Amino acid sequence: MQFIIDQSDLHRLSSSARAELWALIQREHAPPKRDERAKKGFRWRAPYDLTPDLTRKLMRGLSKESKKRLELFAGNSGRVTVSDLLAVTGDEDWRALSTFEGNVTRKLRRLVGDEDKIISLIMWDYGSETWDADHKTLLDGVYYVSDATAASLRSYFGR
Repeated sequence: MQFIIDQSDLHRLSSSARAELWALIQREHAPPKRDERAKKGFRWRAPYDLTPDLTRKLMRGLSKESKKRLELFAGNSGRVTVSDLLAVTGDEDWRALSTFEGNVTRKLRRLVGDEDKIISLIMWDYGSETWDADHKTLLDGVYYVSDATAASLRSYFGR
């Protein structure tokens, strides 16, 4: 439903009615408060926890390669090396993982209603990085998911 109030209509309202209307408009367009995001389980810099039901929804429509990569997270406590993720498709370029991660993250955000783009399913373990001798080229590292997500993925993939 939509209401249109022009300037003359607005002036006919009582001051308390105008104030109440203004408060409703402001509340409607205000960004969600931090505690509202927390109620949904959205956290910065922490992987989002998949439930078994959400895992099934996430898997619908994903490519075979994406599913194979996610299956790797079902084992090894939810931790997977970059080289293992790339080996699924034979890629050598790390940008292939950016595309994979971006596709999964966008779909997850749509499923859970994360309009603020806070959540991520997969995180990077900075302490696991392997560099070349000159410390100029990153050779390998580890991506990880939450324990709850790893358990949901194990259940989904029958492990």
